[in-house]
Amino acid sequence: MNAYSIGVEAREAIRKIIEARDISVRSLSAMIEIAEQSVSSMLSGGRTLTDKTLAKMSKALDVPFEIVKYGEGLEPYLKGKPSQEEARAIGLIDETEVVTSKSGMEFRDLDNGMVLMTMTLVPEYAYASYPHGWRDPEYLIELPKYSIVLPAPEPGFFRAFEVRGDSMDDGTKYAIGHGDVAVGKKIDPDMWNYKLYQNGGTDYIVVTHDGVICKRIIDQDIKEGVIICASKNPNKNEYPNFTIRLSEVYELYKIRKIDRDWNHR
Repeated sequence: MNAYSIGVEAREAIRKIIEARDISVRSLSAMIEIAEQSVSSMLSGGRTLTDKTLAKMSKALDVPFEIVKYGEGLEPYLKGKPSQEEARAIGLIDETEVVTSKSGMEFRDLDNGMVLMTMTLVPEYAYASYPHGWRDPEYLIELPKYSIVLPAPEPGFFRAFEVRGDSMDDGTKYAIGHGDVAVGKKIDPDMWNYKLYQNGGTDYIVVTHDGVICKRIIDQDIKEGVIICASKNPNKNEYPNFTIRLSEVYELYKIRKIDRDWNHR
C-alpha cells in the first residue's frame, strides 16, 4: 500500500467519523486547533494530511491512530459523543463566520458581546525549530492555536509564545514565569530604527537565529543597530544583561498580555 492510498483512506475515515457524529469541519478545527480552511483543504485532498495532524485528529475524535490511518475496523467508532473540546468550542463561540483582519488575525463574536482573537502559539518544544520555520506556512500550520478574549477586534499581528525558564521571574505580580503564555504584537522591521522601549524597559519576545527569548529591552543604540536586553530575575550573576544586533533578529513581538500558567495561580 503506497503513501498516497494511505492518505486517501485516512481522509475518508475522518470524513466518515465526523459525518456520522454530526461534527462540522469548524468544530473539528477547533478541537485540534488548526485553521478551519486548512482542515477543509486537508480533508478534500488539496493540502497534505501529515501523520502529525492525523494523530491530532484521531486523539480529538478518540479513535486509535492506526484505525484512522488505514480505515480498517472503523465501524465501532462511527458513533460517539463529542469531546469536551468540541462542546466547549460550540458553547463558547457564536457560530457566525470567522472575520479575518487584514493582518490575518481571526476574530469570532461571542455571546457576551466580546470577541475571541485566535493566533498561532509557539510552544516550548518548538523553540529550536521556530527560527527555521517562522516564514514557512506549512510549518506554521502544524503549530497549535491560542485564543484570548477582547472587548473589540485589535489591529495588528499577534502571536503567542509559551515562556521557558525563569529569567523573567522576579517574584512579583508582574513576573513572567516558566509555562506562562506571552501574547505579543509584532513590531515591523521598519520600526526598529525608532526607540523600542519606555522608561524602565519594555518586555519583548525576540526571535533570532539562535532561538526564541523573552527579555526586557532596557536600552538601544539606534545608530549601531543594537538593543540591550535584561532579565527581570534579580540574580544578575546568572542572568546578566547582554546586547543583540538587530541585523540578527528575525522578529520582535512587544508583549501585550501574559496568561499565567495554571500552576502559578
